[in-house]
Amino acid sequence: MKKHVAIIIGDKNKILFIKRSMKKKTLPGAWSFPSGTIEDDETSYDTLIREGKEELGIILKPEKILAEKELPEFSVYLVFVLCRIEKGKPAIKEPDEIDCFEWMSFSDFFNKFSDNEIGHGLIWLRKNPEIWGSIDD
Repeated sequence: MKKHVAIIIGDKNKILFIKRSMKKKTLPGAWSFPSGTIEDDETSYDTLIREGKEELGIILKPEKILAEKELPEFSVYLVFVLCRIEKGKPAIKEPDEIDCFEWMSFSDFFNKFSDNEIGHGLIWLRKNPEIWGSIDD
């Protein structure tokens, strides 16, 4: 089972959500978080720092792991990590990974998009507001 980090970038009660590229094999066009596979020599924090640079051109500062969830249908174990931007402004650096992004609160995001439009990790988070509710305050 592959271990992935879901990068929850927070700024002033808003979260950076991305729309996955239509070129992606898994969940093309779905809204999700920036994410990446944790390499053998990396921690989840190492991965989010690497992916932040590669995909969005920003330096991230990890704050805490919010949750972990196994998604057996994808053979994926997700680690949800809350972080802040330490340096830079998000820009799409890898268009084969990300089509666009939008800053929203979790509540606004879940009101705007149905389960058919979002990734499985977000579908699970929708059902577990105790994990993200304090971020929306």
